[in-house]
Amino acid sequence: MLERIASLLKIQPPAPAVSGLLMVSGTTLPTDGDAGYATGCLFQKTDGGDGSALYVNEGDETSADFNLITVA
Repeated sequence: MLERIASLLKIQPPAPAVSGLLMVSGTTLPTDGDAGYATGCLFQKTDGGDGSALYVNEGDETSADFNLITVA
């Protein structure tokens, strides 16, 4: 079933060994140290503006560290 959903979305299925969320959105960025977000998880800040809308977790599943993604 997961493979079918991934195919419809034109994405690869998540690796079975990965636990934690891979993509989330909202108006409040998760707090550093929060658990439950996989390394590389993307957070889309829905009320963000130019240069403040997309973050990546550079921590791990037990201790998040979301940082702003900047484009040079």
